[in-house]
Formats: sequence, C-alpha cells, structure tokens
Amino acid sequence: MSARRPLSPSARALAIEPTLIRALRAGMGPETIDFGLGQTDLPVSAAAARGAASVLHSGARAPYTPNAGLGEARAAVASHVGCAPDEVMLTCGVQEALAVSLLGLVEAGDEVLVPDPGFPAYANLVRACGATPVAYPLAPPAASGEPWALDLDAIAERIGPSSRLIILNNPSNPTGSLHRGEELGRLAALIERHDLAWLEDAIYKDYIWSGVFATLSSLESMQARGVRVSGLSKSHHVMGWRIGWMVAPAETIAALTPLHQHLVTCAPLPAQLALIEALKTHEEAMADARVILASRRQTVQRLLGSVEGLKVGAMQGAFYAFVDVRPWQGHFGSSRALAEALLADQDVLVIPGEGFGERGQGFVRIAYTVGEPALSQGLSRITSFLEAHRV
Repeated sequence: MSARRPLSPSARALAIEPTLIRALRAGMGPETIDFGLGQTDLPVSAAAARGAASVLHSGARAPYTPNAGLGEARAAVASHVGCAPDEVMLTCGVQEALAVSLLGLVEAGDEVLVPDPGFPAYANLVRACGATPVAYPLAPPAASGEPWALDLDAIAERIGPSSRLIILNNPSNPTGSLHRGEELGRLAALIERHDLAWLEDAIYKDYIWSGVFATLSSLESMQARGVRVSGLSKSHHVMGWRIGWMVAPAETIAALTPLHQHLVTCAPLPAQLALIEALKTHEEAMADARVILASRRQTVQRLLGSVEGLKVGAMQGAFYAFVDVRPWQGHFGSSRALAEALLADQDVLVIPGEGFGERGQGFVRIAYTVGEPALSQGLSRITSFLEAHRV
C-alpha cells in the first residue's frame, strides 16, 4: 500500500511558495492605504465594457470559442503587436499564458533563468513544471533615479548544460526599470550562443515614462526562439476578466493549443469581445490612464524625494516605485520587518523586496495605483515613519 494519503498534495503543489504579498495583505484593516497590489483603481475602459456588454444580456448565447480564440480577436492582437493571426493565442490572462508557455516548452530537470528581483510567479510556475528556477541578479541603481540593469556577466555565469529558457519582464515588476536595447542585444548573443529559448512578459509595456521600450522580438535572430505574453489587465483595468495573449511562431502556437484547450478550453467569450473593441481605440483609452498615473508618479517622486538618504529607482515604466530602505536596515533588520512595522504603526501596506527574491532585500515596492487623497496621505505617513526611525 502506498505511504501517501489519498489527498496528499503532490511534490509539484508543495513546491509552490506562498507570496509575501498575500501574507502581508492578511494583516490589512478596513482603512489601510494599500500600496500592495499591482492593480489600478481606474474604471474599465469604455470600449472594453462595450465589447463585453454585447453578450451580457438576456437571450444572448455564450458558446465556447475556438480554443486559440476568436479569429477576430487573434487578428486584433496580431495588428496590435505586429505579427500574423496564427501566431497568437488568447489566454485567461498573462498568468495562463506563462503557465502554458512553461508547461509546453520546459521538461522536468531543465533549468529556467528568472529575474531577481522579479515577479514571484515565474519561479513558482517553473517549479510546478518540475524544472529548477535559477535566479539571475539585476544590478541595483548606484544613485537615486537610475534604473536597475541586466547583469550580463552574472547571467552568463548561470547558464549551464541544463539551461532551457530565460524569462524577462520589461518593464520590470517590481523595479519599474526598462531593459535597454544595448542590453538586450548582448543578451540575444548569449541566448543564441547557448541555444536557449526566451519568454518575455510585457504586461506593463503601455506605461513607459522615460527611456525607450525595447524587446527581443525586434531582433530577427530572436523571433523563432521566443514567446511574448501580455494582456488587457493593466491597460484597460480588467484584472478580474482574465484576458491575455501569447505570441510565438505559428508552429509553437499550434503545438501548445491542445495544452491550453485541456486547461481552460478557451479564454472567456465576453473578455475576448472586450479585447476586440478595446484594441480598436487602445491609444485613446491609454491617453487618459497615462495622464492620471503620470501625475501619481510625480507625487511619489516629490514626496519620497524629500526624505534624506532615501533612494528611489528610475520609475521608467509600469506603476511601481522600488525604494531603497537599506539605511533603515540597522533598525529593522529586514525590509519585511520594516513593512510589517509600517502596516502596524501607520496602516499603510507596502511590499518588502525580499518577496521578489534575495536581491530585493533592503527595498520595498510601492504601487501608485490609488488615487488622492489616499496617495498623498499614505506617502506622507511613510516619510514620517522613516524620519522617526532614522538610524
């Protein structure tokens, strides 16, 4: 008889590590100012709402769609990103696109390079595939206002015989930095030399505040080696509608579609219809959101910039400030302890950097996704808290 109990979790399930984001959110109260989750407080875009509403009425039919998505939806994404429709699969958000990509491309025993600091789902999904995540460090900024950067030498050192794929997030969660074209060119040479695949998460690409957005997919030598994933969650504020996409060579999309089929059948029909309408007027909808978030970004820079010794990264993209609180480490011991004390004393939630990997220790992430007056109130509480605990 097996030593396992009938409902014993598998090793794959047990390999998934709980995130600090969820752990800290459990301590929130009803009046907590929440700088934790990466979701805006902005309303669903009018175009997305109009598209979904077309089937949200009595008497409407709601059939399954083709597994890879409605032809019109695939064509809309193809036009948006610059590819052919058969190179597109519609997914249940970026998370499913990441999962299908990794389950479909990575074998048990493979190694996958993941950014540190980086979105914790990357390493957890790699583990769920039976593969091993290998963290590659991002180089922190030397001064306030400078970006985190790819450390190409460190990446090269971590590539081994079992390396299969490298994951990038551009713009980066949590750092808010952009990968420069020159960095990506050098990375492409490494990828080609070691015959790797790449997976790029570009969910924040619609929020670029400074610098130039670059992608591996713009390099001809990389186009047959990679998968790009993105979606509408951040741009059209439909986080709970779960609509995303993956873009890859047509033969890769065809090979991975059965996996997607047996996981979810298809992306939700109302969300696909929302996508079709949203992408017709995408830049118009984005213009309003960018004005609001750009103003919030300036507020973050102004208020946090008033604290002596506090360094804030470049905030080139996305809607995050990754703040260097290492001068306060002597008092708190870790950025998690600082975040817990801030929540207890000031009722403000920030996410400790170690929740994004070892290289995040000494930093906290602030999502400027809440409006006024909560934004200024929360930032003022943070600055007062840091001034009161200056070592």
